[in-house]
Order: sequence, then structure tokens, then C-alpha cells
Amino acid sequence: MNKEIVINLNELDKYLQKINLVFPTENVLNQKIDIESVLNYYRNSSVVYSFIHSYKGSYHLALNYDGIFNKQGFFAQLNEIIELINLSNVKNVLELGCGKGFNSVFLAKKLPQIEFSGIDISEKNLKIAKSKSNRIQNLYLTYGDFQKLDFEDSSFDLIFDVEAICHGSDARQVLSEVFRVLKKGGQFVVYDGFRQNGFESLPDNLVEAAVIVEKSMSVNSFEEIDSWLEMAGHVGFKVKLKKDLSQYVKPNLAKLQLLARKYFEFPFLAKLFVRIFRKYTMLNCIAVLLLPFTMYNKAHCYYKIILEK
Repeated sequence: MNKEIVINLNELDKYLQKINLVFPTENVLNQKIDIESVLNYYRNSSVVYSFIHSYKGSYHLALNYDGIFNKQGFFAQLNEIIELINLSNVKNVLELGCGKGFNSVFLAKKLPQIEFSGIDISEKNLKIAKSKSNRIQNLYLTYGDFQKLDFEDSSFDLIFDVEAICHGSDARQVLSEVFRVLKKGGQFVVYDGFRQNGFESLPDNLVEAAVIVEKSMSVNSFEEIDSWLEMAGHVGFKVKLKKDLSQYVKPNLAKLQLLARKYFEFPFLAKLFVRIFRKYTMLNCIAVLLLPFTMYNKAHCYYKIILEK
């Protein structure tokens, strides 16, 4: 098998057919995504994330600015957040969707003078996160939905998201809640996936692949980047930074696609795995198989955004 990443749209139909032989794509496209879907996705993809996708409990893509995949890339977003905190008068920080605590635990250890909080809707992940943080005095982790934040107005100097708010069902509500609990002059730092502008005008097979990726990751649909920024402006935010980091997650995507291609190369064995493992584990494989197609061909993008209240 060719070990190079496959991104040519002429090859896309072949891979869509491979997926359809194992897990009918119509079932994926017709999925109704709700909170329970998101919980099931993370609950049943835990093995994939732990041993294949990420590193030490992280749930996000590595940023490799030198173009070569290495595990230090999983800390790139966090090191940039540290730089931002050190340049600002930040005392209180909130993470949206803290998962197993990878991000908040790392930051709280690095910056003991800062008070960190993290919320998540998964009690299972929170239990793991709390076990990692039980001796960290400046970190508070609790159950919470970022669409209805259980914090007072103007509680935080900085709020950040690393690939979490894409799962929300109401993007404007998320932005409104973040705006409410941020202090005047506070910043909302986002590392997340979006649709590129002009998404609907893309070739049909690319749009189909993009929707399959989103549904496979328990996302109803990524927001189109400029539409989301316009929404943030209506809420009251000022855009301080909009930076396309898509090329820097591509080394991680290439590694993941190669593994997924091996899985779909043998439909009989793949169908057997579907019977053995839960469907959300298989959906994760579908997403990483198709993401390089959608990212390289400008259906999806990965952005760093800083909004200021």
C-alpha cells in the first residue's frame, strides 16, 4: 500500500465506497446528534484515542509547525495559551470541555499562581481528570455544559477551547455564555475545526465526505468560519486573531489516515470489527480516513481564534 497521504479527489469516491461496504454512509449522514451521541462518541472511542489518536489523555490534534509529526505537538496549543497568559493580567482561567484533564492539568502545573477551572459533560472523563488533579491546589474540575455555564457574570479573565465547542448544538448560545462569564477585556481562545467559506459550492463528493466526517465525530455540522466570526461580533466580541493552522495539523492527519486505510483495506475483517466493537469506535476510523481529503481540499479548516470582550 502507498504510504503517502491520499488527498486526490479522484480517489475520494473509491474510499467512500470502501466505507459504505463496512458501515453504510446513509446511516452516518442521517444521524441525529445530541448530548447522548457526544457522550457515546467519547465513551466508546476511548481506546482509539488512548492508543492511536492522541497522547496521554489528550483529545485533540497535534500542531507540528515544522511539518513533521511528533508527540510534542499535542502540547503546542497549551504552550501558546501559556504565552498569552504571561503577556496578560490573567488570574482566572476556564477550559470548556476539559475531558480527562490533559490540558488543564498541564497548565495548572505550569502556572501555579493562576486559578484554573474546567468543565465537561462526561462524568467518566471527569473522574479520570479529578484523579490526575487531586493534589493540584489551583485547579477545580466540575460537571458543566458550555451552552449553559454555571458561573457568575464576569468570572474569568480567559476562557479556552481545544476542539470541544464544535460539539455544541447552538453556536450562538455558546458564544453568548462565554461572553457573559468573561470579564471586560477578557479573551476567548479557540482551537477548533470549521468549514471553509464557500462550503456549499464544493464538489458533491467532497461535501458528502465532509458531512460524514462531522457526523462521525458527533458534530451536527462545523460552522463556516466567517459566519461564526460574524456571529461572535453580533454577540459583542472583537476579533483579535484569526489564524489558519490547517497545514500544521496535516502531519497528524497523515499518520491517522494511514492507520485507517489499513483498517478499510480488508472489508471482511472491518465488518467483523464492527460487530466486536461499538459503532462509535468505527466512526472514529471513518473520520480520520476522510479528514485529509476534506482538509487538503479546503472543505474543512483548523483555526486559532482569539476573541476579546
